[in-house]
Amino acid sequence: MTVSSSQIKDLHKLTEYERWSLTRLAELSGNIDLERYTVDTLVEKPIDREVALDGNRTAYLRATSSIGGSGVNQVISDITPLIFASSYKCLDLFVEWFLKINGRSSSGASDDWRFSEKISEMETLDFDDTPNVPAIFQTDERILEAISNLYIELEEYRHSIIHDMDFKLNDSKLIVEDGSGGSYVFGGEELFSFAGIISVSIEAIISDTHDYVTKRQLTTMLDNLADIHNVPRFDLTGHEAPIIRSPMEPAEKDPYRWEPLTEEILQISPVAEGGENFWLNLVGLHNGDVVSEWIIPGDEIMESLEPGFYVSSGDFRQYSV
Repeated sequence: MTVSSSQIKDLHKLTEYERWSLTRLAELSGNIDLERYTVDTLVEKPIDREVALDGNRTAYLRATSSIGGSGVNQVISDITPLIFASSYKCLDLFVEWFLKINGRSSSGASDDWRFSEKISEMETLDFDDTPNVPAIFQTDERILEAISNLYIELEEYRHSIIHDMDFKLNDSKLIVEDGSGGSYVFGGEELFSFAGIISVSIEAIISDTHDYVTKRQLTTMLDNLADIHNVPRFDLTGHEAPIIRSPMEPAEKDPYRWEPLTEEILQISPVAEGGENFWLNLVGLHNGDVVSEWIIPGDEIMESLEPGFYVSSGDFRQYSV
């Protein structure tokens, strides 16, 4: 089953202020690298494009404003508890909405759920057998499982910040106690990954966006928090991984069909070392002119490289340059 338009409208209204506040807080953080994680459209390219013609990666680029003056670092440090609390509040609203559209309700007389109830419900959900799952999560249930685990595992930290003021700020890092003698250190990468995961997820549901770039944003951020949600890492090609360029003359024309020189590609580091941390730039030529071009992340291409593969003009549409 799919999520209805009325249910999506409910989610929009329910989380509108929290999403707005997270966006404003993110704009204060001019020294935090948000370019990989935002859901905004790419620079002069459709949302499904990954790399510019010159091979420079432009995905997820957005302009952010920043606080001026000598107090910028102190301001960013001071607002980190607020960013965490706002992120968890937005996640909490999403969880309530998700449980509601899947027929779950509070055991009390009103719709006011206790945190323990919501956590118990999320712990018992079988995501394979959950009727209403937004499209952004349908192709890989691990994304929703990881988000659910973040909700469960971070509730004690939320309680420590909001109710006990049991946290420390140290060099723009947020150190939060869990109430049981343990603690976790949120640096900028972890903190804004947490904020980004829920804001990108909700924006994707509201706008019915479930393309490759958006999924990559979510899985990249989830990898930054893998030691919290404990879902195996997605191990995506790194943000600044090297680009391997492979020009190809057509094996067939009308329609075009190319056979990349896989033996040569496999001999190039880092592929020869067995790594996936590279981008493969396939350039389809005809009489020396570029006819088609793709830049494909190594984590998507490695299975194809070993036996050799053919590429037609319609293949890898989401990676087209």
